[in-house]
Amino acid sequence: MNAPLFEQAGGLEGLRRVVTTFYDAIFVDVMIGFFFQSLDKDMLIDREVEHAARMLGAEHIEYKGRPLREAHAKHPIMGGQFDRRTQLLREAMETHQLPGPVKKAWLEQTERLRPLITKDSKAECRDEDLGPPRKRGILFRGPSG
Repeated sequence: MNAPLFEQAGGLEGLRRVVTTFYDAIFVDVMIGFFFQSLDKDMLIDREVEHAARMLGAEHIEYKGRPLREAHAKHPIMGGQFDRRTQLLREAMETHQLPGPVKKAWLEQTERLRPLITKDSKAECRDEDLGPPRKRGILFRGPSG
């Protein structure tokens, strides 16, 4: 497809559908939903649509939000929470069957914005981070214990 990414995404209407699905998921998410509970969902959707449209090449769309670092500075957002947001975005894109090049560009831009949102790098969960193995809430000691 040779159309610009903004057009491939369905223009403003297509972006609004994806972003609305995305914020509907965010607001009820157990890991990050609490960050958003006191915020105006419709305003967040508008700003996210503007931001995504600009990023996907719609230079005629004005982003009316605050700078991202400023907007997120008061929130202690951890790397895993940023990753959760990215996963919810990915799922919303898949729900609306965005073309691969649009998903790729949007997710790459999201990752480039990480330093503006959180001081944490990409979250990694390794087995040794989980502590001793557990089985049904009881410390699992293996066959002999």
